[in-house]
Amino acid sequence: MDQQKITMKTPVPKKTPIEMIEILPVNQIPLAKKFVELGTQLNCKSKVNATSLQKTWKCVYSRTKPSRVFYTITCTAEKLEIKACLWNLNAYCDYLDTCSDTIKNIITTAFDCHSCSPNFCKGGPAFSFQDKSYKKCVGCCFYFSNLINNDWESLLVLLKKEYESTNITI
Repeated sequence: MDQQKITMKTPVPKKTPIEMIEILPVNQIPLAKKFVELGTQLNCKSKVNATSLQKTWKCVYSRTKPSRVFYTITCTAEKLEIKACLWNLNAYCDYLDTCSDTIKNIITTAFDCHSCSPNFCKGGPAFSFQDKSYKKCVGCCFYFSNLINNDWESLLVLLKKEYESTNITI
């Protein structure tokens, strides 16, 4: 009779968002803390997940009304990345126009929505910016990493403006 090898997964310890960001390089922790604090300030739900090897940690911040993902903080030992779901860019394109070319480029070159699944994809948000029309995929969203300090601050403002532009009384 062959003995079957039973493998047991080691459970990933639960962490708070503040504990999660401790995996980052020391110089990035204060920056990541600003994004954690923003989620708390805006009364977002947070859910921390990790890979089984605990090399990548993610904290998803969600809105309750409307119920959807707002942004995700991803941390590794090397870098911080923010995945921002900016549904209402038309409401604050004037602010986007004041952002750096790096921020503008990330947003305008993000994956275009092609309504990939008629059952799940309702199409990305349409917006006009600098006399061009865009329809970006919210499933893919906008990914921000390796930015300079002013760009991180601009991203924080964009997230606040996104929050403000959403009708939370629905």
